[in-house]
Amino acid sequence: MPFTPSHAIVALPFIRTPIPAGAVAVGAMAPDLPLFFPWVAPYSVTHGFPGLLVVSVPLALVLYAVWRLVIRPAASALLLPEALRARMPWAWDRVGRPERPVRSAVLLVVAALIGVVTHVFWDLFTHPDRLGSEWFPVLGEQWGPVDGTTWLQQGFSALGLAVVAAWAVLALRRAGVVHRTDPPAVGIVRVAAWMSAGLLLLGSFAAHVARDGVPGSYAQLRDTAFDAGTLAGAAILVLTLAASVVVRLLRRAG
Repeated sequence: MPFTPSHAIVALPFIRTPIPAGAVAVGAMAPDLPLFFPWVAPYSVTHGFPGLLVVSVPLALVLYAVWRLVIRPAASALLLPEALRARMPWAWDRVGRPERPVRSAVLLVVAALIGVVTHVFWDLFTHPDRLGSEWFPVLGEQWGPVDGTTWLQQGFSALGLAVVAAWAVLALRRAGVVHRTDPPAVGIVRVAAWMSAGLLLLGSFAAHVARDGVPGSYAQLRDTAFDAGTLAGAAILVLTLAASVVVRLLRRAG
């Protein structure tokens, strides 16, 4: 599939609409959660019907709640460097309550559904032996070293990530500087979190290479990157959640 964060590109058109773009982005990534945490649900369920409705959408709503209530309010304390932290919107530090809860809840569900559906539809054309290859048989044929679906997978991964990154850079450049004062312990948590994330990433790749050997082909390199990346990604997600909780507790105590 395309790199999971690349799916968030579908949220950009909703930024200035009543539909919460953040929920669209989370919904667009939620079906891949079993790749990082297999115990959550089978991958085939989150990408199939009716699983995308009864499993993926609720998962997206839970993940969005974690983002809005725990991780986003701590983002300004955990990001590096200082210049980046200072440009995080002041509104992100607060949880807040919607003025019209029922309307907001409906829009959240719609946003999550949009994200999930676009993810599953996108994957039809970036996986072999799916409907995309049946509708367009050329996708199942070899295009040089790999088949068409793999080219689309890698191409869309790069494109999606590049567009999201470019949008983020432009948004941050336009944002004003916010001066925050956090307890000194928050800085310790930030450094510890980044060091731990780096060690988890390096350790995961080192462990896979030690077990399977140095990749000798593109297929082996891809498999190693996928296995090590998802393992490290899962650990880093848990680390981020834990660090965010600690930051919020320190801010309340500080």
